[in-house]
Amino acid sequence: PAAPAGDRAPARRRVLALGSAAASVLALGGGTAAYLTVGRGSGGGPPVYTLGFQADLTGAGGTDGVAQERGARLAVAHHNARAGGGFRLALDTYDDRGDPARARQAAERFTGAAVSAVLGPDTVPAALAAAPRYQSAHTAMVLISVDDPRLDDERLRTVRVTRAPEQFLAIPLTAYLTSVRPVDRTAVLDDRAAGRVGSELVGALTQDPPNGGTTRVYSVPAGSDDFTPAVRAALAERAQAVVFTGTAAERAVRCARALAAAGFTGPRLGTWHLMRPAFLRGAAAAARGWVFGAPFTDPGSVSGAFRSAHRAAYGTAPGRWAPEAYDAVGLVARALASLDGPAGATPGAVAERLSDLTLQGLAKTLRFTAGSPRSIDGRQDGAYFLYRADGDAFRFLGRYDRLTRRE
Repeated sequence: PAAPAGDRAPARRRVLALGSAAASVLALGGGTAAYLTVGRGSGGGPPVYTLGFQADLTGAGGTDGVAQERGARLAVAHHNARAGGGFRLALDTYDDRGDPARARQAAERFTGAAVSAVLGPDTVPAALAAAPRYQSAHTAMVLISVDDPRLDDERLRTVRVTRAPEQFLAIPLTAYLTSVRPVDRTAVLDDRAAGRVGSELVGALTQDPPNGGTTRVYSVPAGSDDFTPAVRAALAERAQAVVFTGTAAERAVRCARALAAAGFTGPRLGTWHLMRPAFLRGAAAAARGWVFGAPFTDPGSVSGAFRSAHRAAYGTAPGRWAPEAYDAVGLVARALASLDGPAGATPGAVAERLSDLTLQGLAKTLRFTAGSPRSIDGRQDGAYFLYRADGDAFRFLGRYDRLTRRE
């Protein structure tokens, strides 16, 4: 298999066309995977549609970017290995390093090449920079891990967000404190440094308190790293559960330590932004038992065939967002299959068709919201997942809507 994207020179681009005509075989059905060489299709065969993929592959967010690229590659290989598919896929990758200028360069390259659709970017600044170019070229920008309200703009009609929205991250947390660890009094430690993400979480939890109880908010200024006063105030009012709204691991560490020092052992919850090794290392024993709501599934809990194929290709287990990237390719492939051959499968037609489709993916069902074709319905079942800090790892608990007892 090809070397991981993170091992390549940053500016290097590559087109992957995996399929029977290139003597490349990947069979995910039946739990088997076989690989031969990677090559290009020959003339006279079925049409080849190229998908662009841009992400931070070698920068600060390279871990998630490489995981998405690998998931996308496996989906391309799986599609090309199927008999009678009618067309083949190719994947053209570009490392934008999360940089807005490079993201615009990627958009220029992909739109100039008239790719059928683009997967990514995987950072907000890159997505904001690239989106106008994709819109002007009527090319779908299919986002796997990014969501930002600035992308929900009538002028950006080709943006398609396949992850559950940030604004509904309270849903899995509320469900946990209602069905799994029911409480009557929830304290929200409002980390003002979290900005919009934190304020949306505060608003949702106060408008709809877990288990029909009460929610009280205790704010920590953005310029302060002392969480002890807020923790003491919450516990003085007999809080049974604490939700931390911050997005920075180092601030979550301070919060976790303050709660541990105060002797609080009730449910402690946060969001996926904190699911980093730095939180586990920094908080140590104080991190144990924290629960997190996330918009991505556990890559180790999806199809065994997918996991086997990934390990065979890359020698390691899939990373987070890999199944979601796999599904994004599947959604674009379904759109291409529904159009009338190369003449009808223009980038603009693909972008329009994506909003009309439903795909039962590895990670979740992809179905765009009625009246808002740019994003999936975050309130549908299975859009969010729960994890718990356990030692040096985040243990997958499952879909938030399937947990009905203390895990």
